[in-house]
Amino acid sequence: MIKRRQTQIEEGLTLVEHLAELRSRIIICILTLIAGVLVGFYFSGPIVKFLMRLPGELVYLYPGEAFMMHLTVALAVGIILGSPIVLYQVIRFIVPGLLERERRLLYLGLPLSAVLFVVGVSFAYQVILPLAYKFFLGFGTESLEPMISIGNYISFVLRLVLPFGLVFQLPLIVLLLTGTGILRPETLVHYRKYMILMIFIAAAVLTPPDIISQSLMALPMVLLYELSIILAKVVVRRKQAQQE
Repeated sequence: MIKRRQTQIEEGLTLVEHLAELRSRIIICILTLIAGVLVGFYFSGPIVKFLMRLPGELVYLYPGEAFMMHLTVALAVGIILGSPIVLYQVIRFIVPGLLERERRLLYLGLPLSAVLFVVGVSFAYQVILPLAYKFFLGFGTESLEPMISIGNYISFVLRLVLPFGLVFQLPLIVLLLTGTGILRPETLVHYRKYMILMIFIAAAVLTPPDIISQSLMALPMVLLYELSIILAKVVVRRKQAQQE
């Protein structure tokens, strides 16, 4: 009876310790995001100037639009800057429950995830954004002159560019799931047509509401999915070769 009570007390203390750790990590994540937003707001001027290289001059349609645009940029920058620390806190919390192989895959995937995010955002900003912008401006005429506000333009850029950073994570996610044995290449091939449909639905949700932006995101996603199948087959073959 006494041993049982001691066990319950130890389990209770362990649970309390886990909750305390979770609370401290959540506080760190919140403070990190706040600090990132403050840094983003401080540098929002140069960032906005950089984003405006494509259109040149823009307008704002009501007094608070310029401020809200700077705030939007600050929020985006804060999330981007704070995400590595947030992910680190999440990983440190769940790592004790993982196997050694899963830990190695996780620690290997983090730097690759950051690199793929930068590559995806850069690709969208350098390639996709100019194509979409020029396409839409091509509908202007002598009697229909574009007058784009800064708020609408920044919103268009962020909604088009940032999702590409997430989309480019697809090969890495597939590699991690294949490496842990959760996913097999045959499954990816079998559900290819359903995944392509899901890709176009996701592109419609993530991008501005027009068919061009959606197509410009969906097509790279389909190519990344096909690349993921190839990489998954390579991983499975290497695992089989090591087992032999």
